[in-house]
Amino acid sequence: MLVTEPHPHLEIIVSQAVMGGVDIVQWRDKDAGARPLPSMLRQAAWPALLIANAPAEIAARLGVDGRHLPEQSAVTVAEAREALCPSARVGRSAHSIAAAVAAQAEGADYVIAGTIFASRSHPEIAPAGLEFLREVCEAVSIPVIAIGGVLSERVADCLGAGAAGVAVLSPILLAADPCAAATEYRLALDQALERLRQEWKP
Repeated sequence: MLVTEPHPHLEIIVSQAVMGGVDIVQWRDKDAGARPLPSMLRQAAWPALLIANAPAEIAARLGVDGRHLPEQSAVTVAEAREALCPSARVGRSAHSIAAAVAAQAEGADYVIAGTIFASRSHPEIAPAGLEFLREVCEAVSIPVIAIGGVLSERVADCLGAGAAGVAVLSPILLAADPCAAATEYRLALDQALERLRQEWKP
């Protein structure tokens, strides 16, 4: 998952990242109401899923596949889904095991757990670590996506702890070559998954 921040060339970066192997794009802009929406984002993200971390009316205008809710959002998963369509994907951030369990109980399709490692985007937050990630993955049955300082060389550790995938900001968004950066993550994911499949064979 590529999590975006405002950028003058966002659609180009997203398109290149998807070409490199990004499966999900989470559009996030805390000041979305103060600036024009990226009109070509839906096309740039195709065929990846486009998820909006934004109010329902903005998400609907972007033509997204679902919404992502912060842990403390008063909006319920059911409300977020109803505002789009019955098949919309809705996830929630979780910074504790209890929050992940609660998100699953209210019908979330996935949770994003973190911050796992020290993060450039949130340097003030102490990393929760792989053990926290492992505990979250054991506590819920829905997919868990690890976020926070997940470099490509740490992808295998996250999947080994039970994560279904990883969410990335700066390593792709600020890369000189977003496609190459995404490809590096895609390769790390695929290789880690193949190793896990081999280990699980009877």
